[in-house]
Amino acid sequence: MLETEFNAGPLQLAALDNQGSGPVVIGLHGYLDNAESLRPLSPYLQSYRFIALDLAGHGHSQHRPIGAQYNQADYIQDLYALIEENGWESVILLGHSLGGILATMFAALFPEKVSAVISIDACGPLTQPATTTSEQMREAVLSRHTKRRNKLRIVDLDEAVKARCKVSDIPPDHARVILSRNLTQDAGGHCFWSSDPRLRTKSVLRLTEDQAENLMREIRCPVLFIGASNSFKQLETVFPKRALWFKNAQYVQFVGGHHIHMENTDDVGLLIRQFVEQL
Repeated sequence: MLETEFNAGPLQLAALDNQGSGPVVIGLHGYLDNAESLRPLSPYLQSYRFIALDLAGHGHSQHRPIGAQYNQADYIQDLYALIEENGWESVILLGHSLGGILATMFAALFPEKVSAVISIDACGPLTQPATTTSEQMREAVLSRHTKRRNKLRIVDLDEAVKARCKVSDIPPDHARVILSRNLTQDAGGHCFWSSDPRLRTKSVLRLTEDQAENLMREIRCPVLFIGASNSFKQLETVFPKRALWFKNAQYVQFVGGHHIHMENTDDVGLLIRQFVEQL
């Protein structure tokens, strides 16, 4: 996988690109992750042009301008610009967690541009009842106010890995690989976060369950949902409730945690390759 950059509207997005000549597969990582988390799947997509993106504000990609925030609709805007500016008529979207949510939402909004979706440990948008509207909006304003200034501080990678593992089921070696791409160094060898601190703010408003259903019913292409037995996402209970939203969807579960594609790469990678080869 080679380091590269793509224009996506006003932003430059960093990516890992296998430089393949087949159909385009765009990889979308999870919240606070980056393209490195999807690198393990590259060997299973050698017959495809596999591009694992750093979403805006993550990894090596540009941050949004001062005064802007990070909303799901804006990531979809970036993805639309990326596809249009590169002249890709149709793409396969492969997303993990947040990336899986974005993949299904984009496929719903622009079904003519997506030939298939692979969603790892995500089954459509996260939702909240309409009765939580005022609470969600208040918390978003407060959280964004506290992150309005970027406070530069030295980061100890070992401590960062420990902190990430405390709040996630990710193994330390996988956390280290991902976190390393979210860091930059100065001339003295000190590490600092390159990822935007505004990523850690609250969403202004999540969709309701009815809105999520309305979106997902617009997806026309085949969708492969991959779940993990030990993940907090609990897709084994979510998918049966949402299965009728999709015209052509299948669910496969493997033993492991939220980053199942890094833990059980061979099984997940082989399944993905089989899925895309049958399109």
